[in-house]
Amino acid sequence: MGSSIRNLSPNSWNPAGGTHTDRRYSRRDLRPPHPKSDRAFRQGHLAIDFPTVSFPSVGALLLGATQLFFATIPFLAAVTLSVYLPAKFVLQLALEALGVPSDGVVSILSMDFGDLLISSLVIPAVVFGLIGRMRTGGTLPPLAQAFRWGRRQWGKTLWNKFKVEITVALWSLFLIVPGLVAMVKLIFTDIIVAIEADGESEVLQRSRDLSEGHRWRIFAALLPALPISLLQTWATLRALQYSRLAMVPVDGLFAVLEQWQTVVILLIYLGLPALKAPMEPAFGKRKAA
Repeated sequence: MGSSIRNLSPNSWNPAGGTHTDRRYSRRDLRPPHPKSDRAFRQGHLAIDFPTVSFPSVGALLLGATQLFFATIPFLAAVTLSVYLPAKFVLQLALEALGVPSDGVVSILSMDFGDLLISSLVIPAVVFGLIGRMRTGGTLPPLAQAFRWGRRQWGKTLWNKFKVEITVALWSLFLIVPGLVAMVKLIFTDIIVAIEADGESEVLQRSRDLSEGHRWRIFAALLPALPISLLQTWATLRALQYSRLAMVPVDGLFAVLEQWQTVVILLIYLGLPALKAPMEPAFGKRKAA
């Protein structure tokens, strides 16, 4: 990219701000993208050509992420639920038809793999929408355009998420701490695929490089997501005691809440010092590590 990213003062850090009003999403928004907003698909990455702010204190980051989350929650819910609900319903109906016990290993593994498939589509679409909003000062892109980007990045996201899961699982075999360290190192994987896209082939190494020197603060910023994850596990298991289908809307609700973590990771990524210089190395001109 030819332009560099300008720094803003910490006092002006307000990612939820904007000059436009967020749109409420309905079926009429599922229209083809405008040709003039098709640049990301031609270039093969999302342009970060708007002002960003260096990674502030953890408290300021969480406040900004929460503001942005609630400012865009109609979009986040529309993207998430339009994929999660039908996919989860189909999965649960299939497991029930096959007679798979709801509390069995096969059922749990199937749900985990389903989450991997679904999130690989949803996260790039969410990031596309959030970056689009930041670039325009408040206007979110149509759902159809966000999903088009999500479909484009689905395979690469899935493959890299799979590698992250295997890496974290292997490190966790030793002790919980090495597993947490591996998770923090690879925390930017989804964001890198969604933004840098075609320009970055060594996604996991890129995440390790970006997180270097910031891992304690990243870990602290992600700690508030732990209670949400524990509550989701408890609520899902409780819902399964009634029926498989009762679990689906509960899981969908928490899938929307999990997008708060996506917002946090995105804002950390955008605030890293490595992104304050000209961005060419992130988009295909950096040698593979």
